[in-house]
Amino acid sequence: MSLQRGRAFADDAETLIDRSVFSDPVLYRQEMGRVFARSWLFLAHESQFHKPGDFHSTCMGTDPVIVVRQKDGSYKVLLNSCRHRGMRVCRYDSGNAKAFTCSYHGWAYAGDGSLLSVPDEPAAYGDGLDHNAWGPATAPRVETYKGLVFATWDTEIPPLVAYLGDFRYYLDVLVDPDEQGCSVATGVHRWRMRGNWKLAAEQFAGDMYHAASTHLSVFIAEAPHAKGIRPPELGFQAGVDGGHGLGGYAAYPYWQSQGFSPGVEDWMGAFWERAAQRLGRARTTDAVFIHGTCFPNLSLLFNRWHLRVWHPKGPDSMEVHSWSLLPNSAPPAVRRAPAARLPAPLQCVRHLGAGRLRTVELQHQQQRRLPHRQAALHYGMGVGRGPNKDFPEFPGTVDAVYSEINQRGFYRRWSELMAVPHPAEPTTAETPATESAKAVTV
Repeated sequence: MSLQRGRAFADDAETLIDRSVFSDPVLYRQEMGRVFARSWLFLAHESQFHKPGDFHSTCMGTDPVIVVRQKDGSYKVLLNSCRHRGMRVCRYDSGNAKAFTCSYHGWAYAGDGSLLSVPDEPAAYGDGLDHNAWGPATAPRVETYKGLVFATWDTEIPPLVAYLGDFRYYLDVLVDPDEQGCSVATGVHRWRMRGNWKLAAEQFAGDMYHAASTHLSVFIAEAPHAKGIRPPELGFQAGVDGGHGLGGYAAYPYWQSQGFSPGVEDWMGAFWERAAQRLGRARTTDAVFIHGTCFPNLSLLFNRWHLRVWHPKGPDSMEVHSWSLLPNSAPPAVRRAPAARLPAPLQCVRHLGAGRLRTVELQHQQQRRLPHRQAALHYGMGVGRGPNKDFPEFPGTVDAVYSEINQRGFYRRWSELMAVPHPAEPTTAETPATESAKAVTV
C-alpha cells in the first residue's frame, strides 16, 4: 500500500506509521499552519500572573508570543515581533512591563497590543503613521480552563471547552480535584533536545509499555524507599475525540509506593478521599491517572502534578517547557517537607528532567537513517481487542494498559488536519516532495 502525502498511516488498517512524519522538512513546515495554527495551544497558568502587565514569553508553534495580563484580568497574546523590521520586542521569559520596546529602532508597544511610540516620529513619518494599524499581531482567541491559558490563531475553531471535550473529565483530576485548584510551584524549566515533537507527545498520550524497561533503573534506585520496583499491570488507556489520550492504573495508591514521607502519605490519602466526594471514586481512588496528552503538544503527568509542552524547533529539534503544580489546598507543612517528593524543583529535575527523555533522542536518530526510513513502524498494539469493561464510567474508547489506541488516535487527528492546506500556504505550485515523503510500499 502507498502512503498518502501528509497522512501518518502507511496502511488502511491504521496500524503502521510512516517514518517520514518524524523527519520530513516539508511536512514539518506544513504542520505549523495545518496543525498548530488550527489547534488550541496551552501557553501558561494563571497563577503565573498576579497584576496587570505581568507577562510570560512562550511560543505558538514556531511563533514567539507574549502572554500579557490585562487590567480587567483577561489575557492578550502578542506576537513577539516588531512591525517595523520583525525583531523581538521582549527578550525576557517573564516579568512585569508597561511597554515592550524593540531594541533595533525603538518602536514601543503597550501590553494591550497598541503601538505606543516611535522615535523621532515627526521627522521620520510626519503624521502619516497610523498607530492603530501598526500594533503587533495578536491571537484572535484566548480562553482559559480552570487556570490553564490557551490561545489559537484560528477564528473558526470551536470554543476551548468543546475542543477539550471528554478530555475535561480526566483533566479536572489534575487541575481542580477539590474545587480549590492548583498553582505553579516554581518557574518554568526549559531545555532544548533532539527529536521530533510528535515522538514525545505520542509517548505521553499512550505509552505505558516502556515504563518497566526504560525506567527500571529508577525503580531499583527507589526500591529501598518504595514498596516494590514494578508498576502494576492492571490499568487502561483511554482515547477521546480530538487526538487526546491518557492512561493509568486501577486502584493504585501511588503515594504509598514512591517513597513519600509518612506525613505526606497521610495527607495525600485524605486529599484524594476529598476529591472522590466531588468527582466520584471512579477517577480518583478506584483508578489513578499517570500520563496524558492534550492534542497537539500539551502533556501531563498526573501522579507528579506536572505539565509539559513540546515546542517544535524543526523536524529534528524541540524546546521543552516544564511546569510543576501544587494543589492550592496543600498545607505549608506539606509544601516544606524535605521528603515530601511533591513536585519541587529538585524532584522536577530528578524525575522529569532532560535526562529522562534521552530515549526520545535515540529513537529520533533511527528515523532519519537509511535504509530505516523506508520501513514502517508498528503501532498495532491492542488492535481488534474489545473495550476494557473494568472502567465503565470513563468517556472515550478504553483499552488495556498496554495498548497503542491513543497513539493511533493522535495520528488520526494529525492526519485529518494535515489533509487540508492552510489558506496562507502558497497556491501556485505544490512544494516538491522530499524522498521521505513520497509514496512508500509496505
